[in-house]
Amino acid sequence: MRYSLNIFAFLTGLIFVLFSCQQKEQIKGFKTVGNQLLDANGNAFVMQGVNVPFAWHYNQSYQALDKIAAYNINCVRIVWESQLDPSGLDSVLQKCIRLKMIPMVELHDATGDSTGTKLYQLARYFVRPQMKNIIKKYEKHILLNIANEWGDHYITAEYWRDAYKKCVSLLRHEGYKSTIVIDAPGWGQNSEPVILYGQDLIDSDAEHNLLFSIHMYGSWNDEAKIRDDLSNLNQMSVPVIVGEFGYNYNSGDNNLNCKVNHNQIIQTCNNLGMGYLAWSWTGNNEENNWLDMVLFQDWETLTWWGEELLNSDNGIKASSKIASVFE
Repeated sequence: MRYSLNIFAFLTGLIFVLFSCQQKEQIKGFKTVGNQLLDANGNAFVMQGVNVPFAWHYNQSYQALDKIAAYNINCVRIVWESQLDPSGLDSVLQKCIRLKMIPMVELHDATGDSTGTKLYQLARYFVRPQMKNIIKKYEKHILLNIANEWGDHYITAEYWRDAYKKCVSLLRHEGYKSTIVIDAPGWGQNSEPVILYGQDLIDSDAEHNLLFSIHMYGSWNDEAKIRDDLSNLNQMSVPVIVGEFGYNYNSGDNNLNCKVNHNQIIQTCNNLGMGYLAWSWTGNNEENNWLDMVLFQDWETLTWWGEELLNSDNGIKASSKIASVFE
C-alpha cells in the first residue's frame, strides 16, 4: 500500500509540474480579456506613453530613450517603416526593454492608404524570417500595431473589418500569439467601425487577442464624444487605447483643426483604466511641430505640451506604472 501511495504521489506531482509548465508556456505575451490588456504575468497593464519617430530620426530617437524613461513613461510606440533594416529595430526593442518600457511597433507606410493590398503587405513584413526571429525573441514584451492610420475618411466599416481579418489571420498562422493592435480608420479617428465591428474582429481572431487604437485630433473636438464613445466601448468590453492625441493649439487654428481637450482625454482614460500614447516626443515637420513634446534642437528640453503631459498633476510621471513583467 505504501508503495502504491508513493507512486500515486509521484504521478500527482508530475502532472502538477507538467500542467504548470504548460501554463507558463501558454503565456507568450500580452493578452486582452474583456476591456483589459494583461501582460505576460496576467496583470493589468495601462499604458501611459509616447510616440517616438525612429523611422525619420533613428539615432536621435535611440539616444532619447534614456530621457524618455526618466519620466516614468511605461510604453513607447515605435514609429517604423517596412524598408528599414530589422536589425535596427532589434536594438531599439532591446533598449526599451532594458529601460522597462513596453515597445509597440507600428508601420507608418500605409498612413491614409485605403487599399487592402497595401495593408496586407505590411502584415507580411512582420512574418519575414528576420522579423519573426525578432518578434519571437521579444514576444513577452512586444506589441504589434500593424499599420498606422490605415484607411481614409471614405473607407467603409466593412472593408476595414475584412481587410484586418485577413492580416490577423496571417499573423496567427505564422505563430504570433500576443496582442495585435489595430488602428481605427478615418486616419485613426473614426471610432464607429470599432464600435460596430470590434467584437466581430475579436471573435474571428484565433487568439481572441486584439486591442484597438483611436487617434484624437480635429474629429474629437466635441467633449461629449470623447466621454460617450470611450465609455460605450468600455462597457462593450472592447479593449481600446487612445494611440495618438493632440490639444487645443492656437484655439484650433492649426493644420489638423484640432482643439481637442487633452485633459479630458487623460482623465477619461484614467477613470476607465484605458491606456494612452501622446503624439509625439519630437521631430515633427514644420506644420506639425506644435505637437513636439521636447525641442527638436536638443531632444530633451520640454515644450508646453511636454510639461502638460509629463509633469502636470495628472501627468504621466506621477501616475504611470511599469508593466509587472519588469518587477
